[in-house]
Amino acid sequence: MRITKTIKKLSAIIMAFAMLFGVLPMLNSEITAKASSNPVKLYSADHMIGRYAYSSHDIYIQIEAGSAATKKVYVHYESYNDEWLDQEAVFFTKLDDNTEIWKATVSGHGLGGEYAIKYEGDGNTYWDNNNGNNYTFSDCLGEANIKSMRLIFQNSENYTIQAAVKNIAYTKVVKVRYTEDNWATWHDVNLSYVSPISGTNSEIWKVTLNLDPDKRDSFHYCLCYEVNGQTYWDNNFGANYDASYSCSYY
Repeated sequence: MRITKTIKKLSAIIMAFAMLFGVLPMLNSEITAKASSNPVKLYSADHMIGRYAYSSHDIYIQIEAGSAATKKVYVHYESYNDEWLDQEAVFFTKLDDNTEIWKATVSGHGLGGEYAIKYEGDGNTYWDNNNGNNYTFSDCLGEANIKSMRLIFQNSENYTIQAAVKNIAYTKVVKVRYTEDNWATWHDVNLSYVSPISGTNSEIWKVTLNLDPDKRDSFHYCLCYEVNGQTYWDNNFGANYDASYSCSYY
């Protein structure tokens, strides 16, 4: 009788352990799945270089719209004296996929070379640190597939457009759509490949337009990238670009 009770107790204990160790892998799998979904990502960046090692960087950050009721977004960046600081971002716009774009401007003399994105939502903190490599202030593309780039110098007779493009596939078309009469009419012109962007899977493409100097105030443009049957646009978040965007040096 006692032996029977003892066997029953041992069987119950063994079954409990079996259930426990059977549940743990499922719990671990669920946690891993949640951790792999990051609600914050760098979208794109715009850079301007000034005199005396001064620079200004507009950092655009993509947030999942429903990821939290309360949100705080920061660019965590390296300053000139190797100190790490936080620059808070503000809501900028919404994209067609219902994600949010937040914008932070980091500027100063002799900024350090790296930064990461920090997102605090409903008591949780998430990071996008470029898979542990951090971003640099020369990076233009995060989630965006194409981005207009500023040039250091523009010829007064012509207008050169330069684009950063993700190398999604070898065969691709990159073009500019521009107008000189405030979109009453427009023209599409292809950009040409220039070079890879060092340390990234991105490329530089460029074209020089011959514009009417008397129509500069009516000149606007956006960029188009066709690859793998998909079309991606950079229209400056709906505002398009104009001649004032040209130079990165001031």
